[in-house]
Amino acid sequence: MTTPLERNDRYVREFVEALHLCPYARTCRESGKLHRRVLARSEDAPQAMAEIEALPEDSVEVALLIFPDAPTGSEESARQFESFCASLRPRLRHFYCVAFHPDLPRDLLDAHRAVQFIRRSPDPTIQMVRASVLRAVRGPDDGGTRVVDPGTLTLEQLMTIASPLSLADRIAEANLETLRREGPDRLESLLASLRAAR
Repeated sequence: MTTPLERNDRYVREFVEALHLCPYARTCRESGKLHRRVLARSEDAPQAMAEIEALPEDSVEVALLIFPDAPTGSEESARQFESFCASLRPRLRHFYCVAFHPDLPRDLLDAHRAVQFIRRSPDPTIQMVRASVLRAVRGPDDGGTRVVDPGTLTLEQLMTIASPLSLADRIAEANLETLRREGPDRLESLLASLRAAR
């Protein structure tokens, strides 16, 4: 049997990083700006979030609150955990948060629905991402003019400029391609093996 941090570490390294599902995960972890806490009770989340928000901005980019004792075993437990996460969002000033849960659905109909499958973590987890980091990654959205020489671009590049996808959309599309290429059944087995160590 492994600890929640060991399971999470395997999930981050063997699933998220190995499949390049988040282009910033490895850099964040290796730079020491990934902060993880294991919480025994959901009631401890507000205090933990407040403590993380009080940390110096350059010390943490992503925080993971891991709840090994939260209910699992059904899609209903996943929905309840997502609702719990949503109830905490108004408390955050400097971070955005999303829920990860082992029972999130496997729905690969489109890129945005596939995100749920990617968020199947070994233990229920709330991911907090610093808002300033997201803004920096997304780049300016100032509506300014970009000058390009269309003769130097491929048709695909021209289409991207004509109808640009947001960073989140590009990552979601790339992740769906990865899931399909690697095989959802194989990845589901990998995720199940990480969870089985509970």
